[in-house]
Amino acid sequence: MLEQELKDIWKNSSQTGQISIETKQLTEELNTKINSIQKKIRSRDITEISASVIGILLFGYLLFEIPFPITKVACSLAIAWFVFVIVKFRKSKLQNTKTDFSLTISNQLNNVKKSMLHQSSLLDSALYWYAIPPFIMNFIFILGLENPIDYNWSSSVAESLLPLSFNFKIITLVGLASFYAFTFWVNKRTLNKDVKPTLERIEKLQQQIKNE
Repeated sequence: MLEQELKDIWKNSSQTGQISIETKQLTEELNTKINSIQKKIRSRDITEISASVIGILLFGYLLFEIPFPITKVACSLAIAWFVFVIVKFRKSKLQNTKTDFSLTISNQLNNVKKSMLHQSSLLDSALYWYAIPPFIMNFIFILGLENPIDYNWSSSVAESLLPLSFNFKIITLVGLASFYAFTFWVNKRTLNKDVKPTLERIEKLQQQIKNE
């Protein structure tokens, strides 16, 4: 009986040791992946916020410079959307904090998982808040461009940049549709390639820790 108990103890201790080694390896791999993702997220958030500030300044200028009523409405919508984007990515930036190593591994994983779930939601819904709204806004903007002569308006800078002719409008809209479709694809690719696998690893590690 004693011999069998010793064998069971040895067997269980060997399994526990193996689990601990696997947990350590998973933790190291996960930390490397998370640090890489967090770095990309910080870079993205800063870029998007900076681009939105520039967008607000640009459409603010166009709002006062262009006389066409429908285009003015589109400029106002664009400014509101850029403000929304800044708030969205500002929230992402605040949640994407560096790992606090003073916490237990379990708490660290919970915090990282919460951040990754936020990124997953952000990327998964990008079509509805990051692609479709600006395309509609740009569509209204271009649709509202009229003949400058009818408004006795002349601006060499604006006229050289704006798609005033019908053919130029069509080309611009096709280009914008392609751009936002590509943007949607990039967000989905990031979600499936980086965020979802990381969430799966976190859940696997959490389960591994529970089994120890």
